[in-house]
Amino acid sequence: MFIISAIALLSILLRPSYAMVITLAVATFAHKRDKVLRDVALLSSLLLALTHLGLSKPIVLASMFVLLGHKFKRNAIWNTLIYTTLGLAFLTLYDSISGLNWNFEYMVFLSLMGGLTASLIESAKGNEVVILLAVATVYTIFHIYAINVSLNQLAIAFAISFILSLLATKSGVADESGLLSATLIGTLTIIFSDIRFFVILLLFYGIGSAVTKYRYSVKLARGIAEQAGGARGYANVFSNSLPALFFIMNYGVLKSELFVTAFVASVACALGDTMASEIGKTAKSVYLITNFRRVEPGVSGGISFIGEIAALIGCLIVCLSAVSLGVLSFKLAIVAFVAGFIGIHIDSILGATLEKWGYLNNAGVNFFATLSSGALCYFLLR
Repeated sequence: MFIISAIALLSILLRPSYAMVITLAVATFAHKRDKVLRDVALLSSLLLALTHLGLSKPIVLASMFVLLGHKFKRNAIWNTLIYTTLGLAFLTLYDSISGLNWNFEYMVFLSLMGGLTASLIESAKGNEVVILLAVATVYTIFHIYAINVSLNQLAIAFAISFILSLLATKSGVADESGLLSATLIGTLTIIFSDIRFFVILLLFYGIGSAVTKYRYSVKLARGIAEQAGGARGYANVFSNSLPALFFIMNYGVLKSELFVTAFVASVACALGDTMASEIGKTAKSVYLITNFRRVEPGVSGGISFIGEIAALIGCLIVCLSAVSLGVLSFKLAIVAFVAGFIGIHIDSILGATLEKWGYLNNAGVNFFATLSSGALCYFLLR
């Protein structure tokens, strides 16, 4: 990927259309010799073409330049450092040559988000094409939100999230991809809100991981226990936390009670569903939510009495914690509780239908359930 990084450097002084022609030439040359280089060059050409429609040129070129980090990959911490450094170095150079006039703290923030993203893709065994697309997307998202954050704030948010995620990894609660995704989400949550909201997320991560161990031997014997001893990966973290992150980012920008209520509701849904699932797997009597016929424990869409109690407790823990932390009023916490509890059953319905039919996997079901619980708050608050 040296050639793509070199093109990115050269293109600081070129128009996007000229850079696009060069990357297309590279794609043509690499058509049969190097398929990954060909695909990266084609994607780079597309991104450069999109700059004519408003996509930021420095964002695109920085995304291309950081691909150089793939050649020096090692482990999660090193990868995050090298990708972040490359992104910051390029943006700083672009600023000095082209007069970008971006705040340095803002460039550090963008670079760190891109670095964590690229490192996460590495841990998930993605190639340079996926890294380019993911980094360009993340850079663009946070360029649109354009949040101002001091280096102090960023350092504290990152340190708290990373250290706690690292401890979770060392204790077997999360794997390397879980470490990076939880660090990314935790850092952004603190930056867009404050530490109280991160504490609410921690309740989900902590209690959700602990309840996975509940009667683990029984679930293991039934063949329905979580793999790798319950260690959470990026799919689990993102499917349960991306909606919450979306809501809290919008709350950070708009300061609307709708988004903070939706955030709490989505976390309540995530914890309640996890508790219902992990405890419900040990139940003797389980029924499919769509027709109430008896099914084996662990079947997607199955519900049980003990699972329903666990779901209620999970929602209550999150919502009462939000009240005690001063995040929500008691009235809004009731809305979040109702939305979260409904979301849990949406999860079961999706599991019994779309997941069973092969249209969604478990991560997709979790994502849409937590997203729907937040969306329900809009209708409940009208």
